[in-house]
Amino acid sequence: MEGPAPATPPLSSSQLLVRPDEGLHPLRGWWVQSALWGAAQVWSRALGFLQSLLLARWLGPEDFGRFTVLQSWLILTHQSGSSGLSSLMVRDLARADRPRVRLYLLIQIGWVLLILAIAVILSFTDYVPPSIRGDLPFLTALLLPMAWLTWQGTRLTAAGRLERAAGMLFFTRTVGLTVMTLAARYGWTALWLGFAGMIVLDGIGLRWMADRFSAPLSGRSGGEPMRAPGALREGLRMLGFGIVGALYARADSLMLLTWRGPVEAGFYGLAYRFYEAGLLLSNALFTAILPRLAMEAHPERRAHRLLKILLGLAALSALGLTFLADPLIRLPFGSAYQPAIPMLRGLVWAWPPAFLSSLGSAIWIARGRSDRLFRAFLFGTALNLALNALLIPRWGGMGAALAMLGSSWGMGILFLPAFHDASRPQDPGKG
Repeated sequence: MEGPAPATPPLSSSQLLVRPDEGLHPLRGWWVQSALWGAAQVWSRALGFLQSLLLARWLGPEDFGRFTVLQSWLILTHQSGSSGLSSLMVRDLARADRPRVRLYLLIQIGWVLLILAIAVILSFTDYVPPSIRGDLPFLTALLLPMAWLTWQGTRLTAAGRLERAAGMLFFTRTVGLTVMTLAARYGWTALWLGFAGMIVLDGIGLRWMADRFSAPLSGRSGGEPMRAPGALREGLRMLGFGIVGALYARADSLMLLTWRGPVEAGFYGLAYRFYEAGLLLSNALFTAILPRLAMEAHPERRAHRLLKILLGLAALSALGLTFLADPLIRLPFGSAYQPAIPMLRGLVWAWPPAFLSSLGSAIWIARGRSDRLFRAFLFGTALNLALNALLIPRWGGMGAALAMLGSSWGMGILFLPAFHDASRPQDPGKG
């Protein structure tokens, strides 16, 4: 076991791309950025909700289930290679440590190419359900433009300009989702071409903003010289975090498809969309505050003040959705999708521990403690997969909802120490 790493020396203000809480434009305060970015995500989800309503009616339960599972596959594999590594990129772009960022980008690209090769091989085997086998390799290629899109958003996040990203996303996502939904009237292939067009449009808009407000990746680093083994170790560890985190969030849909068929997967996918929408505030706050926490010696102090607020909002939201689940699903989608109602009522009570885990993750990433983050999500994912394997064969989508609920609370408890650890941050390469 490695000994304690030396504390990272504070960076001077001339080395920063972002100076937290000092000399910022009024719209660049992280609370305002969280609200604007969250509003953009809410708008995107509202459009996605309308899209789900139309696609559910146009495609029918079986094809809508296929669409939900394939979309879950893309999100799972994309998040596996981007969620952890993008957080490191935000942190180190904020510290002007460009060599580390370039290394993380290479790891991410290598992972995407590996996933694409695996998808091609699996499409010739019986391990993939026949209902999605023919589409899998072609749709997996969309991971490349999705990674490019995420990189543009990462640049704006590190530069503290989420308000610009939010404004652009309002426009590009409105146009992209509208075109994608209307394309579905012309067939299955047109639907996915519209999906690809939406990704490209988002990426072009965010890149235009990123080129205006963020520093180029090329050039000398403003931080300490990179210790390649330490940076590589942390990058691979956070790739592992992304993989287990993506499995934690998406494997249940694939397990449902395999064991209970596309109809049950479609019911659960509909309930899960509402659950994901409830995480928007937590995700927006995480995105906005991470560059700030990365520059603080004791990030847990700021995050601790937010914890009670977030937990209160999560609990109140869960209580409201418990009562509103029936009309939210039955009225717009019809009685055919009524089995999704109890699934939603179970999922929403996973919000409080999910909010806790999100804020705790930001603390550990800022402090370079990716080892703790990885272990916590590895435990949560193992628990989630075990509960899904136990409950889905008996209770289907409701079993998947209960598995998410149990594993979220089990993992959330592991993040409590993050808010009480007041020691100085360690070298990111040694965490």
